[in-house]
Amino acid sequence: MTATERKKGNLFYWILIVMSIVIGVIFYGGFAYGFSMKFLLFFSGVPFLLFVSGAFGLLWPKLKPSGEESYIIHSLVLGLIFFILFLLHVWVILPLICPEFRDCLDI
Repeated sequence: MTATERKKGNLFYWILIVMSIVIGVIFYGGFAYGFSMKFLLFFSGVPFLLFVSGAFGLLWPKLKPSGEESYIIHSLVLGLIFFILFLLHVWVILPLICPEFRDCLDI
């Protein structure tokens, strides 16, 4: 992979991360009162997906396995990174959106 191709790929992943932040600010900052809480809770997966995709894309060249014996370590590291990002989403972002999660789902 040439340096130009790598820069284009990195630009794409940075765009995904910026889009996730912009979507989060727009939907959960300025326009939060225009949508139902159920929609906001379920839609929160979209910026999370964009952010995780961008983060994995940027980290892939640094974590790419070089031999067969490193595939297990590679999958464990990527799984750990995803787990940490998921926990941040569930335990930090969602409580900011809705402090009483059960009440927001109207169960």
